[in-house]
Amino acid sequence: MPHAGGQAPPLPTLPSPPQSLRSSAEATPPALEQAERFLWHERISSPQPGGAHASSDQELVDLCDSGDAALGKVALRMARRQAEGLPAFDMAQVAFALRAEGAPYVWPRAWSLQGADLDRADVATRMQRWLASFGDGGQRRCGVATVEHGGQRVVAALAVDALADLRPLPTTARSGQWIQVAAEALVPTSDAKVIVLAPEGPPRTILSSFGNGVVRARFAADRPGPWLVQVLATVAGGPRPVLEAVLHVDESPPETFHSRAAPGEEAAEGEGDDARAMHLMIDAARESERLGKLRRDERLDQVAQAHAEAMLKARRIGHDVGNGDPRARVEAAGLALNAAGENVVHAANLRRAHRALWSSPSHRGNLLQKRFDALGIGITNDPDGSVWVCEVFGDSR
Repeated sequence: MPHAGGQAPPLPTLPSPPQSLRSSAEATPPALEQAERFLWHERISSPQPGGAHASSDQELVDLCDSGDAALGKVALRMARRQAEGLPAFDMAQVAFALRAEGAPYVWPRAWSLQGADLDRADVATRMQRWLASFGDGGQRRCGVATVEHGGQRVVAALAVDALADLRPLPTTARSGQWIQVAAEALVPTSDAKVIVLAPEGPPRTILSSFGNGVVRARFAADRPGPWLVQVLATVAGGPRPVLEAVLHVDESPPETFHSRAAPGEEAAEGEGDDARAMHLMIDAARESERLGKLRRDERLDQVAQAHAEAMLKARRIGHDVGNGDPRARVEAAGLALNAAGENVVHAANLRRAHRALWSSPSHRGNLLQKRFDALGIGITNDPDGSVWVCEVFGDSR
């Protein structure tokens, strides 16, 4: 279902490629499939005190509000990979690694620096500059690791702005088991709820209670496979996901990362027009759930394109980056809709954008909303090769 104001919360912003002393031509491109193995924690929760993996890193961790052990462990993996010349983790792999380490954080940012003779003060200055380049509010938490290999030193950091903390939740369950979810807000929050995404089908909003900054809910995991549990909170910038956990029902968690294709990806094969390719993927995804196709609306296209360009200019994902929230922008375009929804994402390419939206409960809700019949698509290419995407959905009947 679309959220308040007909909008869905934004996805995590994919950060710029990690800073490195190597030239961009020498940087190793990201890869989706790697054989690195993970041993999942039995429970997922936050925070996990800690964050440094060498005594010399503590002063870098101290640049944040606090350290976090899970962030530190993933940062260590990142540093080792870079030191050994292996492909860097992309954000989907970072999220997988965090879940395996028992951390529910969303919107992580990654950074690294590599060189034969790194000056300690210079490293701290560069990391401070990176940390100052973003801010989502809440508590800034970091994990930092340093690795030396072949005469080179790599410093890697992973940071999040935590808006809420999750009380322990199991990472495995059996069919029919009741799952208790509880999370505590760390910033002023007017409302919060829990959404679950089963292995197939649309997302479900679970009956939740919210009071004194704590949201509670329970649901029955009634079918086998991976379930995504998301805590959605209404904070100063509007509704957005603040925590996510993965629950494996009647199966063991995967030891290695595998990027799951989203329904509809194959429909864009060979299509040269980006907006048309995204439309084909959306319609094919809806068809997989026996839903009707959406018609493109030129006016919604204009609204979506203007917002995609605004996000690129601001270098920030959001439903309001200075040009009004979705409802205000739709009304300013002279459109009278019975309901509206918006998906926004910044991703490496179109397929990855579609995959990320499908994997998010709130955004899949817009993609599979039965009452929507109209669609606007805006896509802007970033100089770094990535794409900024805005999808505006409408009920015009």
